[in-house]
Amino acid sequence: MFVLNRCPTKDRIIRWGHQTSPTCLLCNRSDESRDHLFFMCHYSWSLWGSLAPRCGVQPQRAWDLVLTQIQSIGRNSTKGILLRLCWQGCVYWTWMERNARLHRQIYRSPETIERLLDRQIKDRILSYRQTNPSSSSRLMQQWVS
Repeated sequence: MFVLNRCPTKDRIIRWGHQTSPTCLLCNRSDESRDHLFFMCHYSWSLWGSLAPRCGVQPQRAWDLVLTQIQSIGRNSTKGILLRLCWQGCVYWTWMERNARLHRQIYRSPETIERLLDRQIKDRILSYRQTNPSSSSRLMQQWVS
């Protein structure tokens, strides 16, 4: 949904004719769009900017540049697997935080989300131990180093 820009961000909701404030719920500084949420928004950038280097890449802010970067790294390489896990997690948790603020008025700091994301990635890496212990070991070494 996000890659195809089909997620119901505020810019799309307004284009559908609904009345809503266009302001980003995470930073309250800019209008919400997919490209703003991922990763121009300072909230999501604090996640992506701190976690992407753990995957061995220099983080990019622009959506198109991030996708190009992800696609340029081998899908089955340690770096590629870890980068995709991290990117998917950042997109997921950013969207979840946005929706928690919109629907339940629950606000969490980027540091809290970063801890949740770190735990999720470690758990996912550990899930590979049964089927591919050497890959699991390489992924975990890269993630914690």
